Amino acid sequence: MRRATFWERTISEQHRPGEIVKTSGIYKVIHDGDGGRSFGVTCVEGEHFPPTRSGKGAHYELLHAATHSHKHSELGSGD
Repeated sequence: MRRATFWERTISEQHRPGEIVKTSGIYKVIHDGDGGRSFGVTCVEGEHFPPTRSGKGAHYELLHAATHSHKHSELGSGD
């Protein structure tokens, strides 16, 4: 089986506005055409990556995955 190249792994880890978030966590928002300007945001599994004000040329990269408290086995559900 062929291993993915660095470029293929990098592209697969980039998410676009409107895609469904598969992993909750802290994501870096990178504006592609704005000198690589970036900032961090929290995105939640099952929701959509939000649009950016410019409406184009941005993507999200996962910095730190996190489990929702209600899904974590060590925490109570609060019911």
